[in-house]
Amino acid sequence: MSFPLVLAFAAVVLAAVAGVLLVREKDPQRRARALVKMGAVVMTVFTAAAVTFIGGYAMDQPGGMTGLMMTLSWFAPMVVLAALAWFRPAGASPLLAALAVLLVAVCVWFALDPATARSLQDSNGPVVAIGVVALAFPAAVLGLKRSGAAGWLLFAIGTLPLLITVLGRSGPAASLASASAVPLITGITYLVASRLARRDPAARNRLPAST
Repeated sequence: MSFPLVLAFAAVVLAAVAGVLLVREKDPQRRARALVKMGAVVMTVFTAAAVTFIGGYAMDQPGGMTGLMMTLSWFAPMVVLAALAWFRPAGASPLLAALAVLLVAVCVWFALDPATARSLQDSNGPVVAIGVVALAFPAAVLGLKRSGAAGWLLFAIGTLPLLITVLGRSGPAASLASASAVPLITGITYLVASRLARRDPAARNRLPAST
């Protein structure tokens, strides 16, 4: 089974489980907690699969130390951002938002100059898709603390780069769609959880913050 099909299957499973939870669980607090935890688990599995796939490809081509450094160039910042999102969510939230804006700006630049975009991505790989993966995991970690903010962030990361790339025909849309599917569904899941948490004012002190 190809990697895009695996991601599509994961997105379908996440949506199905979320639907079951919303139907069977009556308590809004438990619904919200379950949805947030489920989204975080699926994003973690997705990220592990993506790191394995992208890292394996880099170690094969160009391979060696160059491939290792290419992988570490985005994997290490991703881990640092995830740690910041867990320990300092107040500072991580605006930082991740700024990085998401930067990623969208790069997509706009690529759309305006598709020849340069294709050249860069032919020599360095699907940099936009990698950027989505590198930002989506820290955003998912942030969702354990601030589900609403993380939900909107994941929604933007999962939609805007893909939309701009498809309209601008500026890169490999298939790999970007694969990288965007699970973050998008997870973002929607977080937003639903945040809305459920707001139904009970007392839940604000016991659930991930909504902003």
